Amino acid sequence: AMAFVPCTKDGAQYSHKGYLLVVPAVSVGNVGQIAMDLLLSTSKMKKIGYWHSPHVVSVICNDPLATKLKRVKGRIALPVEFHRCQKRKLVLMQRRSPLVKGGAAAFVQSLLKWATKEEFAGVVLASSSLAYVNENSQKQKFWCTYANIEKKVLDIVGEMKIDVKSAALDQSSKDSTATTDGKKPGPTQQQDHIQGNGRQHPPPPTVKEMLAYGTGITKELIKQCGRSKIPLLAILAQVNEGDNLADGKQMAIVLSKLLKSMGDENAPKLLLDPPKIFRIPFAYEHVYGPEPDRRIYT
Repeated sequence: AMAFVPCTKDGAQYSHKGYLLVVPAVSVGNVGQIAMDLLLSTSKMKKIGYWHSPHVVSVICNDPLATKLKRVKGRIALPVEFHRCQKRKLVLMQRRSPLVKGGAAAFVQSLLKWATKEEFAGVVLASSSLAYVNENSQKQKFWCTYANIEKKVLDIVGEMKIDVKSAALDQSSKDSTATTDGKKPGPTQQQDHIQGNGRQHPPPPTVKEMLAYGTGITKELIKQCGRSKIPLLAILAQVNEGDNLADGKQMAIVLSKLLKSMGDENAPKLLLDPPKIFRIPFAYEHVYGPEPDRRIYT
């Protein structure tokens, strides 16, 4: 069985009506997971439970959010856990392992069923896509796509200089060889993708192409939220695999600003203020190994 399991002493369930559920994707560079760790370790949100599912690869961690070795207290962490901020009406989910092969649809379905039962106001997904798919990725790292989102939320995203892309426009963008009246395109339309040096370059990739590889549950979540009429905003960073801690920091700041804008106007402050120093979990020291011996370069 797949279910949310509370970890309070009395087993009491919290009310999440009107809350936002923030979910990371296990995607290229693990940017969403890094951002969740930074938000949780810095803001110290309360853990309220975990997710029991046969579709998640089993893993167990020793106090993954501890920021110093001396602060490691032997707190056991499971593959999927939930943390809650009552003042800002947020529930943050952290995933520390991938899904089993073929388990994405069932995992997303059960998660959305729980979100509907709990009456969450919507879902925000922190994900990432492969930078080399979009030649414009160096100019604009973050982009978003969505399902059932109000225009005022998209306006907030636009004000943050995040590129907004609608998956619903993919079909029309593919048909670049015909006009609305069915005639062949004129010279002006043919020159839409001509550079100043006269060389033709390919049109920008569609949302489907940008989500094709390395984006984890992003496609499945968009599809099922669309069917279920659940509001979803997916924020993606365009990155390549490597040391993605800096990308995770940027995602954490973007999420902090975005969630403040989308949340209760009376919320006290951002999850993180951009100038604030991140509390980086101690375990990150072991992710990329030690610094190389500089003598190998001489």
